[in-house]
Amino acid sequence: MNKTALLFGATGLVGGQCLKQLLANDAYGSVVLFVRSLIPMSHPKLKQHTVNFDSLPAELLRGDDLYCCLGTTMRKAGSQAAFEKVDLAYPAEIGKHASANSVKQFLLVTSAGADTASANFYLRTKGRVEDALKAFPFHSLLIFRPSYLMGSRQEFRLGERIGMTTMRALTAAPVGALKKYRPIGASVVAAAMVKTAQRDLEGVHVFESDEIHSIGAA
Repeated sequence: MNKTALLFGATGLVGGQCLKQLLANDAYGSVVLFVRSLIPMSHPKLKQHTVNFDSLPAELLRGDDLYCCLGTTMRKAGSQAAFEKVDLAYPAEIGKHASANSVKQFLLVTSAGADTASANFYLRTKGRVEDALKAFPFHSLLIFRPSYLMGSRQEFRLGERIGMTTMRALTAAPVGALKKYRPIGASVVAAAMVKTAQRDLEGVHVFESDEIHSIGAA
């Protein structure tokens, strides 16, 4: 196979892991990044586009599998409106252009508990972006809802996930409804995404955190 992967959010926790795994995966002959500033790395498969996310160049969104790992924090965004722009408006705009350009699969990272009816703004926004992407006729829309992400990052997203202490305590929960809220490694999420993209599923599929772990850790 010689597919082209498009990746948004390559500087984030999951996106960075996706980048490593996409470059190492023989299914992809090309990995195209869309970034605000060039990432200081080179690889025979890698191509980078510096873009303004407020006016995306639609003609560049051409490929087979699009990985959308965009996300910010309320602290960094500064307001709910600014948060919605990054976590809702940008992915929806990306989806619109990708669909118009016949990108086959769209892989989206949201969050455990994502729900448009949630009283929590963060989870409600994640639910809304899922619904926005469902409006486009992709061959596959693959939605990944990880719980608290483990990995090295510069900012701590307290309040946008269930608290870290609580999440770690749930690691010992082997079964039941709490299982999908156990912490999960960003590398495991990325592995699940890349593996699932090779299954050629059709339609909309949602993967909760426990299922993501089963796929990515296998």
